[in-house]
Amino acid sequence: MTKSSKDRPDIDVAILGSGVAGTALAAVLARNGAKVLIFDAGSHPKFAIGESTIPYTSMLMRLVSERYDVPDLKMMTTFHNAQANISPNGGIKKNFGFLYHREGEPQNPAECHEFPIPKVTHTENHFFRQDLDAWLLTVAMKYGAKVRQEARIVDVESDDHGVTIVSDTKEQWRARFVVDASGFRSPIATKYGLREEPSRLRHHSRSIFTHMVGVTPYDDTVPKGIHGIADTWHEGTLHHVFKGGWLWVIAFDNHARATNPLVSIGLQLDPRIHPKPKGMTADEEFRSFIDRFPSVRKQFVNARPVREWISTGRLQYSPKSTVGNRYCLTSHAAGFIDPLFSRGMSNTFEIINALSWRLLEALQEDDFSVERFEYVQRLEQGQLDFNDNLVANAYTSFGDYQLWDAWCRVWALGQILATMEINRAYAKLLNSQDKSVLAPLEKIAPDGALPDYAPLREMYEQVSLTVRDVAEGRRDSGAAADRIRGLIQAADFIPPFGLDDPDCRFYEGTPKVALRSLRWAKSDAPDYIGKLVHEGLTLFIRHRFDRAEYNLAEELRYALAARPLLGRRLRVPAPM
Repeated sequence: MTKSSKDRPDIDVAILGSGVAGTALAAVLARNGAKVLIFDAGSHPKFAIGESTIPYTSMLMRLVSERYDVPDLKMMTTFHNAQANISPNGGIKKNFGFLYHREGEPQNPAECHEFPIPKVTHTENHFFRQDLDAWLLTVAMKYGAKVRQEARIVDVESDDHGVTIVSDTKEQWRARFVVDASGFRSPIATKYGLREEPSRLRHHSRSIFTHMVGVTPYDDTVPKGIHGIADTWHEGTLHHVFKGGWLWVIAFDNHARATNPLVSIGLQLDPRIHPKPKGMTADEEFRSFIDRFPSVRKQFVNARPVREWISTGRLQYSPKSTVGNRYCLTSHAAGFIDPLFSRGMSNTFEIINALSWRLLEALQEDDFSVERFEYVQRLEQGQLDFNDNLVANAYTSFGDYQLWDAWCRVWALGQILATMEINRAYAKLLNSQDKSVLAPLEKIAPDGALPDYAPLREMYEQVSLTVRDVAEGRRDSGAAADRIRGLIQAADFIPPFGLDDPDCRFYEGTPKVALRSLRWAKSDAPDYIGKLVHEGLTLFIRHRFDRAEYNLAEELRYALAARPLLGRRLRVPAPM
């Protein structure tokens, strides 16, 4: 036995934190032969937020599942599979919904946007996180990962041969590498002074959040059909938007077979516009704030929290670096922006995808040089910067509906094209089992997964600078909105989803729209974007009904459950 192998720790990778980031990474590593030990200061089940998925996230989960041979992860990618295999306590997500509000006025039905999830990409989830996180922990254990719950790690010390991990009870472990996925109070960030002070991030927000019962569906508070939307607001992730912030409403009780009466509620506020009041409880502040918006208030007349409110200070923090000698910070241990646009899980699985193969190779070659993980750091920092820009500009646009209307169209364009990029990469992986087809994704991931198409990126940059001019007082918001609309109208690379139509506020990916987009891609689109849209739509459609992703029995049960008489046996009885 060589000296190096004699000194080698028994644990290959220690992971701090057993949320989605830590457990999904542990499952991937353990499935591929690594000896993994997960630590958590608490124990499951436990309260967590970050419940809403988007098509890009679910496609990334599919990709990680296929690339690393962890089929369980595909159970997370559709509502019906999640309900059947993970927990029946989640909600359905059929759309992104945005309602614009002004203080003291009823909501104007003309000032709203809805982005229905195209059915071709399956239906998204409102995860009940305490169930999802506990399930993912069992998946990691199934593949061989070991777990130490209620083990609070207080010190981490790396050397040439490994990492020493120390708990608050002085118990010690040795590992070859450590991944910190624990959150804001990251032991590694604390140990090595990795937090930026002050943070470079320009966005500012604080949060008040909890789970509630008795929340009235917004659709029941307004005349039927007043907004003319495709799906009800309650069936999606609803964002109430106003100057200086927004309120999420993420329902778990929003489908015919619902078992969970809870609704996740979170109020995000820019403290420079809405400072935290003194002498108020979080519940009092929440009630006082929504009283300013009569249409929002109606949803909460009978609502009450089922757990203590959590009220934060500024949410944003950022790292000086995320990799070092035998360690890596990931997910919320590295940094955080804001839950707007539901990008948290996307960022988590981007890091899992990029880190896992590099770490598996490092274990095999016994080479943990920082340079090997430099891309992972660039990805983590790039994601933070991109999301900071995205959300900071969105908050600026909340001050004027016309600017918000223009900005959210640009955000939607980026989401559509990024999803098409990952659609085609995943389909090519399924068809060829050649992992090299994923290399283009790594090139664009640090930039928010925007396609590497110069005119698109230039438009994003011009729009961002325009909104930043508003934030810094150099430009009027109305003039900024007009300029952004002009950039959208002048672009020849925007698929015909209605984003360039000022009168269109509902962007549906129906079969009719898909066919129109395919014709556009073949005849009118620039070559790069035309190929992207065509492949992004067609390659994945061929796998839409793969058994690993399509649960026909569950889809039928949910369809029947919505029928008043036929579905009675499939629904949970109402409480007496």
